[in-house]
Amino acid sequence: MKKNPNLLWMTGGSAKRLCNLYRFCLKLAMLYNGAFLHPNTKGVVLFYKKGVGITIGGLIKKGLLYFFFIFSVIDVFKIVKICKLQRSLKKRAPNEPHLYCLIIAVSPEEKSTQTIIQLRDFLFQQSIELQLPIYIQTSVRRNKILFERYGFECYETVVNTSGDYTLWLLKRDYEKRNTTT
Repeated sequence: MKKNPNLLWMTGGSAKRLCNLYRFCLKLAMLYNGAFLHPNTKGVVLFYKKGVGITIGGLIKKGLLYFFFIFSVIDVFKIVKICKLQRSLKKRAPNEPHLYCLIIAVSPEEKSTQTIIQLRDFLFQQSIELQLPIYIQTSVRRNKILFERYGFECYETVVNTSGDYTLWLLKRDYEKRNTTT
């Protein structure tokens, strides 16, 4: 995560802001019951159901979370550029209900690929049970290749000239079969 160009650009590379970003993602996922910690505690997948109804209380909590995000995560000197990028991404956002994967991560000391495979399979199972596609974005080429190996298809790319990196927007339909390679 510390080598993710998009996250580093938004936070200005601040370790404290990165930590606050992870906290934001965790709380957002928990608001939608989309936080799953692997039983060995060495991995996590955070996602939420987008385009699916939320209670008034949930909307208020979500608003407070975004307030926290603006003032504790992003580099305020880039706020105009970040808003411009977010508008560009919003134009490309799907108009269908879906699962949006915020983070799928494994601890750096975890050497087994089994943990990441189990996290992936958990997310895929949620997609199948809810009959919702999964959307994800990455600015790390290696992750893009991995996601494509797992059945995701890149439907759009966005170049952030201010941050000098590419964001790949990917989708995986819930009908796809799991691959274990």
